[in-house]
Amino acid sequence: MDQRTKRASAGVIVGLMLSLFIAALDATVVSTAMPKIASALSGFGRYTWPFTSYLLTCTIATLLCGGIAARIGHKKMFVIGILVFAGASLGCALANSIEALAAMRAVQGIGGGFVESGVFITIAELFEPRERGKYMGAISSMYGLASVAGPLVGGLITDTVGWHWIFLVNLPISVAALVLVTRFLPGTSARSESRLDVRGSILASATVVPLVLAFSLTGDLFTWWSAPFFGLLVAAAVLAALLVAIEKNREKPIVPVRLFARKQVSASFVLSFGAQFLLLAGIMFIPRFAQEVLGLSSAESAYATIPMTLALIIGSNTSGRLFGKTGRMRALSCTAFMVMGLGSLALGFVNAETSVVQIAVSSAVFGFGIGMSMPLGNIAAQTGAEPHNIGKATSMALFFRGFGGTIGTAACGAAVGASSIGSAPSVFGICIALAAICLLVMAWMPKMIGRGRASWQEERTTRNGEDSVAQP
Repeated sequence: MDQRTKRASAGVIVGLMLSLFIAALDATVVSTAMPKIASALSGFGRYTWPFTSYLLTCTIATLLCGGIAARIGHKKMFVIGILVFAGASLGCALANSIEALAAMRAVQGIGGGFVESGVFITIAELFEPRERGKYMGAISSMYGLASVAGPLVGGLITDTVGWHWIFLVNLPISVAALVLVTRFLPGTSARSESRLDVRGSILASATVVPLVLAFSLTGDLFTWWSAPFFGLLVAAAVLAALLVAIEKNREKPIVPVRLFARKQVSASFVLSFGAQFLLLAGIMFIPRFAQEVLGLSSAESAYATIPMTLALIIGSNTSGRLFGKTGRMRALSCTAFMVMGLGSLALGFVNAETSVVQIAVSSAVFGFGIGMSMPLGNIAAQTGAEPHNIGKATSMALFFRGFGGTIGTAACGAAVGASSIGSAPSVFGICIALAAICLLVMAWMPKMIGRGRASWQEERTTRNGEDSVAQP
């Protein structure tokens, strides 16, 4: 690889990392700033609206992104995502009511979903599967970094220069990412799909709405065992059945439901769901435990997740590089969930007498296992799908990842209840059970994924036309 190619590759990777960081950051940065935002906009009665609107549209955009990328090309879709995200961030900063903020957060979620999916679809376009490992590991670690930086940055900016700036800080980072992506990222020269599956897009979006609302609003507007909760689940099930009936026989559906018949792809969805469920359980429980049991302040409790996050970053990079060298998908996936299970077991025993060091070590083990899983879910989905469905499989894996986080947040909140004291066994008992189930499903993963640059290049030609782009 010559110096020019190395610079181009580095420019693309840095641009993708910046893009994913701001998208992941924005999902968490609002959390610590929201009390002051609600106070300034007189919106405590609609406190959850900005959270729910972003989560809802981001989830829908993530699911549909692969099909849109197949229609217009991954570079164009990625650029649109960054522009929408940046423009909506400015709109959020200028919002003068909680309703206006919620509306702009909904638009921002669309851009964030496009960016998040676009990052991993782009990596699949540029690198063969084994080479992808190290890049997936480095880029996936942005989730861990954002999970800690978000609350810290949100609180610091809100307390110093004002809440508007938590959205304005996105603009220079978005510009930098846009310049790098526009300059160095090649685009596809041919379109693999002549028309967008509009009917499938509408049905998929309609299915996501009640599903996300059922779990994101549980505890705020209704309880788990209530008519609204089960009513939303029934509505989601009916719409999902309609989606499957319509999409299963379509030649190029936006949600290729036939992928569920492929064991490797289904295993990748389970991996993505399970790892994010566990991550959100840890992020919710550990700071709250630090405040209520260890007596730390709100600011200090945010630092309690640092061992978990640092271990997550190390685990993500380690797993990505090991996969690149060995290709052992099943062994790495199983190891990830075994480590997550051990970390969950250790955290399940924390109480008022537990030392800070013990909590730090336990959460680091927990985070390392989660980090190990992060590069593997997308790679497994991509290598298990047909060449023309790689982008859609990536979007679906990210959808299940986000949905796992939504359910993990709701389940942890229900298990903790009014206080975190004594709730560790129930919270991490759920995590252990889920890790065990995921470990069993990892038997569907292939033992090894070999190197295949030649066949991968052929697949790219099939997807993108005879004038397939050259790798940067």
